[in-house]
Amino acid sequence: MRLSRTAAGLFTPVLVVCLGCGTKADPVQALVEDLEEAAEDKSADGIRDRLTDDFRGQGGVNRAEATAQLRRYFAAYEKVEIEVYDVSVQRGDGAADVAFRVEFSGDALSVGGLGGLLPPGAAYRFDLHVVERAGAWKVQRAAWEALAPPAEGR
Repeated sequence: MRLSRTAAGLFTPVLVVCLGCGTKADPVQALVEDLEEAAEDKSADGIRDRLTDDFRGQGGVNRAEATAQLRRYFAAYEKVEIEVYDVSVQRGDGAADVAFRVEFSGDALSVGGLGGLLPPGAAYRFDLHVVERAGAWKVQRAAWEALAPPAEGR
């Protein structure tokens, strides 16, 4: 059976995607995607599970403090959306430095006037030091800074 040019043109991208399905994903990129997914799920525990036991965040925040802060922050929002872009990775032996930008948008709970107190959106630059521990990649250190939201059409 021969495919028409139109059918072949539609089928080829699907085939390319499927062929890539069996390849192992980059573990550092997968870690960034896992963090994004956990944030959108408002899962402080999901993020905690991707931090090393000796994690240090900005200002010396440890793993437990970071998890507690995230739990409080996520609890104030009904919905959270994250967009990660401009990801750069500098690899070393069993470690990597990862930098990226994040756009956050969320719908604050309407309870107690939170909607008027919490920002509906923000932008940040993150710098992470990630390490491989027992076959899993985790964040060992994190720093971040608030950015002006990007212009439309970035």
